[in-house]
Amino acid sequence: MSRKITIDPVTRVEGHGRVTIHLDDYGQVKESFFHIVEFRGFERFIQGHPYWEAPVFVQRLCGICPVSHHLAAAKAIDQIAGIDPKDLSPTAQKLRRLMHYGQVFQSHALHYFYLASPDLLFGLDAPADKRNIIAVANEHRDLAIKGITMRRFGQEIIKAVAGKRIHGILAVPGGVHKTITTAERDYFLDGVNIENIDTMITWTKEVIDFMKSYHEKNKKMLDEFAYFPSGHLGMVNDKGELDLYDGKLRAKDHE
Repeated sequence: MSRKITIDPVTRVEGHGRVTIHLDDYGQVKESFFHIVEFRGFERFIQGHPYWEAPVFVQRLCGICPVSHHLAAAKAIDQIAGIDPKDLSPTAQKLRRLMHYGQVFQSHALHYFYLASPDLLFGLDAPADKRNIIAVANEHRDLAIKGITMRRFGQEIIKAVAGKRIHGILAVPGGVHKTITTAERDYFLDGVNIENIDTMITWTKEVIDFMKSYHEKNKKMLDEFAYFPSGHLGMVNDKGELDLYDGKLRAKDHE
């Protein structure tokens, strides 16, 4: 007898989703679907508004990665205004990049510490009610504090540049709305303050080392369970190096 299994909600994702699995008469998987909310309507929302409002509107797509949407729209309106994004002043480009890197940093900290670390630290065989951020905070307090602090650091970078941690205002046609003050800059460079750039670099290297060692210890499981051959698409600069803000698109296969 065929039946359907529904997993709702799917946790550990930045958004909403559910999974439905259809089994055949023999209990084997016939079809499986991952459902997400794809239609948001922003293509219609922005119609009829002045073009320079687009970066402010579209960043409402997400509370986790508003900066990405803000900059994508900003680079589009740069061209509407007749300016190639690469022709922006060095200061404007650096401020946009700084905001974007702050966004990437806080988003990665959220994913690693809040969403992934419970499985990595306790193991996939641990009870489901233990594999959560609360258990991580109780049993790995120092790690939890680092995770919270690293995410806050990224958000403070965004706030300094864009005015707010979420849905800020920075990019305008052909440039930026504001710059950062000397005091704001020094806050992130201050060696006494725990939220300084050197501490963040040190902690980030520790996370990378942990991930490398975790993969070595669990290579068989990861290669079998988490391996999915697929193509990849990303931006690279003129030297062929990864670039998160601007560059040419490069595609590669799974090999």
